Amino acid sequence: MNRRQFIARSALFTGASISLPALSAFSAQTDLVTTAQTYEFAPSGHFKVTYYGHFAELPVGTVKPEGWIKAWLERQADGLSGHPENMAYPYDTCMYSGKIPPPSVPHGEAWWPCEQSGYFIDGTTRLNHLIDNPKARQIPEASLEYILAHSGQGKLGESVWPWPNTVIGRALLAEYSATANIKIALTLNECLAGSWDFKGRDGFPFEEALYLYGISGNPNLLEHARQSYNQYFKNDPTSFSYVDKIRGNDPLRSHGCTAAEQLKLLPLMYCYTGDPEALELADLAYRKVEGDSLMPDGGIVSSEHLGTTAFNSRHETCDISDWSWSFGYMLLASGDAHWADRIEQMIFNALPGVASKDFKQLQYFSAANQVLCSNTASSTKGQLAGQTYGQARMSYRAAHDTECCAGNVNRAMPNYVTRMWMRMEGGLAATLFGPSEVKAEIDGQPVAITEETEYPFRETISFKIKTPKPVMFPLGLRIPEWCNAASVMVNGEPADAELKAGTFTVLKREFKDGDTVTLTLPMSIQLKEWFDGRAVSVQRGPLVYSVAVDERRVESWHDTEATRSTLNGNNIQGFPALEFFPAGEWRYGIDFDQKNAAAKFKVIESPVRENPFLVSATPVRIEVPLRVLPQWEASWKAVIEPPPANLDLMPQNPASLPDEAQCQATGESKIITLVPYGATHLRLTTLPVIPAGKPA
Repeated sequence: MNRRQFIARSALFTGASISLPALSAFSAQTDLVTTAQTYEFAPSGHFKVTYYGHFAELPVGTVKPEGWIKAWLERQADGLSGHPENMAYPYDTCMYSGKIPPPSVPHGEAWWPCEQSGYFIDGTTRLNHLIDNPKARQIPEASLEYILAHSGQGKLGESVWPWPNTVIGRALLAEYSATANIKIALTLNECLAGSWDFKGRDGFPFEEALYLYGISGNPNLLEHARQSYNQYFKNDPTSFSYVDKIRGNDPLRSHGCTAAEQLKLLPLMYCYTGDPEALELADLAYRKVEGDSLMPDGGIVSSEHLGTTAFNSRHETCDISDWSWSFGYMLLASGDAHWADRIEQMIFNALPGVASKDFKQLQYFSAANQVLCSNTASSTKGQLAGQTYGQARMSYRAAHDTECCAGNVNRAMPNYVTRMWMRMEGGLAATLFGPSEVKAEIDGQPVAITEETEYPFRETISFKIKTPKPVMFPLGLRIPEWCNAASVMVNGEPADAELKAGTFTVLKREFKDGDTVTLTLPMSIQLKEWFDGRAVSVQRGPLVYSVAVDERRVESWHDTEATRSTLNGNNIQGFPALEFFPAGEWRYGIDFDQKNAAAKFKVIESPVRENPFLVSATPVRIEVPLRVLPQWEASWKAVIEPPPANLDLMPQNPASLPDEAQCQATGESKIITLVPYGATHLRLTTLPVIPAGKPA
């Protein structure tokens, strides 16, 4: 029996089941109609079909957070996730527990409120199964109950749009994964029986269709996904992901969130069909995006469309949740540790960088090099010609002029936790690191593994096994790409294992209660070059380090009239808005000869506290010799309230890469302390390189 057959057969549910109405073949109008034929229906974590992915997801709630990650989620529940009324429209309405009223200031598309509410319900549904907090439980439960009572063909709750149905459908999948509530699967199945076209994001319910196919074996659900696949990758030359464009030389261009959502169909199709071309195209497409649009913090350039990484690039907060989720499917399909590294870099850097440290505010746009975060700090220009965006999008607010990011940010960390552990052939794999506990059943025997660590702030991870009797199984451990000197000990003795950077090592042995596996991942300082060597970023392990610019914090409980006029009615209504103005020097560069001296930089460690992303108490700091560039001029003016009509005078932010003349440095270098990116509000992350031979 080969690996794929083993996973499918060993996962097959053989206990009680339910009859699931089947779906007929597609008509010419791609209309799905239920028939009398039935399919046995398996609970979450089990398959009724051959599954081809290298890893498979565990049911939501199988992995529980501990340590600093649990504390993050508790703050999230006490912040935005537990107080959606502070996020203004549509989060101050019934969301999916009724019919959402129209906004007070008309804007956007009719389906926006359902999409936005869906993001929030998805995030809080998962959060509810990760921590025991009433604030995390109350809101999603009411919405899920309403949806189950008010859905039908092409309809979930009051949403009649395929794309919002995809978003809220993920919340239903999460709830089914955690509870095996059969009514959820039936509700999604009936929704998919509506008529669809495949324009824009309307074909994106393939995520739900393939999940249901996996647990029912209904081939018509697979056909639904195939039609989406053919439309987006085979039949439509105007699609950004058309096969010739993926194989071509030009970078891929689309809305950032659309790209993340659409590309994930490639690894998903491989998982459920084994089509090698789907996985090949997936690897080409994802690597093309990261090769052109990856930012130093792990984010993808997206303001709001994909673009080539520049010193002043920004990303939309939605893209942090969407791309980390999308990369997760690449990890599941391929087993390539590279995608786990991408997820960690994004979640440990970009995510805490966009959120206030108590999770009560967020930025809509954020940047690696942001030295001004005010209500007028956001450039109105987008990646595409003629695009303009709200000017307050780089300030930290609970409510923004467009509402999607406020809901979507609630998904990022819960999604990370659910994928920290995955199922592999016959055992478990630690795919994403952090303090946690996983409980699963292996060969009919309960096994629990406690992951004790202060990663990513420390190098050591201990896995403690709990099992009532000895059990043989493989334990997969990821060796990150950045680590060339990993070591593994089992009960204090070196393990016989290959420890190659960028791979998974597998310990297959009989584990007994109390066994301890210790993985050590030495973290050396690395300087990553950007823009043909004109700038570098500092990385140690998965963490990126930045100059934390001294800041003047301005807290507002009421918006000014000029700001209110830009917010589409989404004014402050609870948590205050935060602006940050530079109150110290930020124009630092690094001497060319320091590019090869990273080993001499000094690392300072202090205790890891409950919130490690506070600049005053971060557990790791790096001292680096830098020099001031006095001729480096800001490309913005610190205007506080420009006339709304004067958009051309808006301050431009982030800062631009200094030219050669501006890289003239004077005076001796001075020791500057860098802190983890996520601990900052104002920051300089890509340090301009002072060319060799410039006067000191």
